[in-house]
Amino acid sequence: MAASPESFEVLEPQPLEVIAPEVNAKKCNPMPRVRVVGHRIYDSENGKTCHQCRQKTMDFAAACKQVKKKGPCPIKYCRKCLLNRYGENAEEAEGKEDWICPKCRGICNCSFCRKKKGEMPTGIMAHIAKASGCTSVHDLLEKGSDMVAATQAILKMNGSDKGTKRSRETDAADKVAAKRDESVGIDLNAVPGGEGDENIGVDLNARPSVCIKKRRKLQHCVKKNPADERSHGGDSNEPLPRNESPDVLNNNIVLPRGTPVTTIAGAQLDNEDIGAAIQFLEFCRAFAEIFQIRKEHPERILQDVVGGRELRLVSSVVAEFHIKLLSVIQEEKGKKPLAYMRDGDAWVVDVGKCISESAFTSKELPLDCLNQGVSGYKNLSPSCKLRVLNFLCDETLCTDKLRNWIDMQNDVAAEPMNAAREKVRAAKEKEKRLKERLKDNMDKSLLSPNETAALNCEENKDLISQIKEAQEVKHSAINDMAAIAKQGGLWTKPLIVEKGLAYWKLDGYCDNATILLQGFV
Repeated sequence: MAASPESFEVLEPQPLEVIAPEVNAKKCNPMPRVRVVGHRIYDSENGKTCHQCRQKTMDFAAACKQVKKKGPCPIKYCRKCLLNRYGENAEEAEGKEDWICPKCRGICNCSFCRKKKGEMPTGIMAHIAKASGCTSVHDLLEKGSDMVAATQAILKMNGSDKGTKRSRETDAADKVAAKRDESVGIDLNAVPGGEGDENIGVDLNARPSVCIKKRRKLQHCVKKNPADERSHGGDSNEPLPRNESPDVLNNNIVLPRGTPVTTIAGAQLDNEDIGAAIQFLEFCRAFAEIFQIRKEHPERILQDVVGGRELRLVSSVVAEFHIKLLSVIQEEKGKKPLAYMRDGDAWVVDVGKCISESAFTSKELPLDCLNQGVSGYKNLSPSCKLRVLNFLCDETLCTDKLRNWIDMQNDVAAEPMNAAREKVRAAKEKEKRLKERLKDNMDKSLLSPNETAALNCEENKDLISQIKEAQEVKHSAINDMAAIAKQGGLWTKPLIVEKGLAYWKLDGYCDNATILLQGFV
């Protein structure tokens, strides 16, 4: 039956049509001038405006009692601003008939008043003042700019500095830049900030907390053409995955095709024997010291095992290595190792007995041929010889001799890690001790005259530099620990394991210069 002409139709790719998401219309607020944020009620008509934060709320505010030429002073301060910025209680101030506001007293530290004086705005400093032991921001500013700088420095090192508006905006910009390639979204809850919001929701007597903003991200819906649906077999109603564009979906990373491994150490092997050969070479590399294996012996053993059928006798290198493995297994069982002849049948027969006595005997191991001695061993295929060799290697791993040697090597390999850990511990203790000295100096400078405070300021700068040096030493030791852990000691670990594939770099193959790809189920 001939195919219909439609099945051979050439479809040209069409541009994707991006449809803006449907945004539900927000319900109208019956009272647009009133909004509630947390425990504060903002009312643009009936609210009281705080001179410090310039927010019009229904909160309690203390009014100034100063009488000027044009009448009473109209300035008010809300409860939190008066407490955090000046250390005064709003209820007590309102109860006094002669209370004068900070602006009339000339000590107002709001952004507008400081700019009029030619000074920089302070930003959010309530938590900084609390950390330095001061009762308010005004109290901290009275101590001088050196005290403010020292307090900000130590809080920044501790990671607890909430910073000014400029520093917070910088941190937010860094986070946005880091995630720019990961997602595309629009912050629907963003509120433009001004200079007067330096005390909104800040409580000096409460612990600093980080406010996490929830962001709603718009997902882009892509409408496909019918041609695309037929070519890809997709559904027009199926949305694209979140945070992925059509270009990302079509550009899948294709790894280069590798060269199949057929030769190990100069020996031609079948595909099913490649893993067994690499396993044997890795065993020889790890335990060359305990079995006294010379440099080129593993390669010679592998070549003789694979192509040894032409020889009249089993090569001396192969026989000697089997005898060494067999002797270690016999010692573990409490038997006295025998002095085997390399060209005799005794060691081959005892290898067969060792396999039959094992609790993990495989049906693929040729016990009948091994009972015939050297002649039966020579008739084995290279695959069977490799399985017998790896079986003896696995049996020796369960002996006390190899386990004790492995523990000793692990202890030797752990010495650099322990030294790095001790370095990190000493750096942390030094950093903690220096921070305590810096805090004591700051506490003393609060109660000392200006001359003593100036001397302590120089000492504080020296302590801050020493703290930074201790932190650099700590980070360097942590990096050393990560590098030592990556080396792994005696264990051979794959570089990457993902989606049924493992990537290896082995010393026993091409001197650790080639990456091997292993597929498994």
